[in-house]
Amino acid sequence: MPQKKILVIDDEVVWHRLLEKLLCPLGYLVYAAASCADGIRLAGEVRPDCIVLDFHLQDGDAVSVCTAIRDNRAIGRTPILIFSSDPAAEIAAYSSCRANGFLHKGAGVMAGLCVAIKDILASAVSEPRES
Repeated sequence: MPQKKILVIDDEVVWHRLLEKLLCPLGYLVYAAASCADGIRLAGEVRPDCIVLDFHLQDGDAVSVCTAIRDNRAIGRTPILIFSSDPAAEIAAYSSCRANGFLHKGAGVMAGLCVAIKDILASAVSEPRES
């Protein structure tokens, strides 16, 4: 079975490295983008199984990324997990982004992130994706 692909969209390289160190040993292929534009482009190229998206990015926010992804027929059903240090972003994550989950960045959340990704991927298996 092919490895599941996770796209991390975050403007802080430290999060890219941390999530790669956390997810690669679990068998995931991890791709990283540092901006909204690069994240949208890479999502279209890689067609990830799940996107971990920071809410606030230098060139925009998760709402613009989610809108572009949800409007793209090829990747529109890709599960998105918003991962942010801004607790106020949670409402927008669900209402505007139609995200599949939200986690607060911070100490002690890494195990929860792995569980959230696993749960999102498991629920996505039951929903057919566009080819």
